[in-house]
Amino acid sequence: MKSRRILVMLVALATAAAVAWMWHDRASPKLGTAAHEHTAAILAKGPRPPGSPALDAVRGLVRADLEKSGWVTQGQAFERMTPVGKVAFENVRARFSDGTDDPWKRPVRAILCAHIDSKLYKDRHFVGADDAASACAAIVVIADFLARERPEQARQIELVFFDGEEAFGENITPQDGLYGSRHYANQWRARDDKPAFGILLDMIGHRNLSIRLPSDTPPHLKEAVFAAARAEGAESHFGMAPGPIIDDHVPLNFAGIPTVDIIGDFTRSGWWHTPGDNLKIISAESLDISIRVTLRMLDELLGK
Repeated sequence: MKSRRILVMLVALATAAAVAWMWHDRASPKLGTAAHEHTAAILAKGPRPPGSPALDAVRGLVRADLEKSGWVTQGQAFERMTPVGKVAFENVRARFSDGTDDPWKRPVRAILCAHIDSKLYKDRHFVGADDAASACAAIVVIADFLARERPEQARQIELVFFDGEEAFGENITPQDGLYGSRHYANQWRARDDKPAFGILLDMIGHRNLSIRLPSDTPPHLKEAVFAAARAEGAESHFGMAPGPIIDDHVPLNFAGIPTVDIIGDFTRSGWWHTPGDNLKIISAESLDISIRVTLRMLDELLGK
């Protein structure tokens, strides 16, 4: 009888150890720390408005990091007239490859995206640490985690880094801003093989993390976010904005791809669109929370 109890205890301990090992990367703050380091590397290139050498350098950095993890990247270049004249833009797209097929001929079920540019200012040094270098860095870290721990999920996702989210004027209008997401969404508009959902990350790394989903978030994705936040013990950091928010999720929703914007509450930040949006406000802990909630959502929406 004693030997049976010992055997049961050993089995229980082994099971607990296996579960703990499987979730080690996710539970460890090193995901947030890695994203903080990636954010710093992006900011080291300086302000990165569309068409700038700095943005070209950041695209190269992101593509190189993704390719190290087995993601195949491609640029999506286009030109648009803007309030400052004709500008050349380029989105970065990525799909995971295990070498068994052409990832660009494979249907995907999800889009995970962020904008890669920073707003153009001629009167201030604006690097956009949280808006949205932190989100780009988080996606790079998520991509590496999925490649190692969830390759079947990775095969179902397309990563997109949108150029030209920021308007050249003061605010986004129907003619100015969201250049990259509008161009990208148009390619899906008439297709029958659209992804089932999208997750947009924006301003998800600031200290004292406060995420506010737009009021018009698709209901099933709103519930998925809050369920994931509860499961990760992070529900206090997530809430609803009082109204809609104009961001890169809007063109995707219009194109028939239900997309949630996981976005920080910039209305009370004090640093939004100022030189204060720099590395000093970025928190590895906040990044870790945002990454874990996103991964938990992918588990529930795509399956482990």
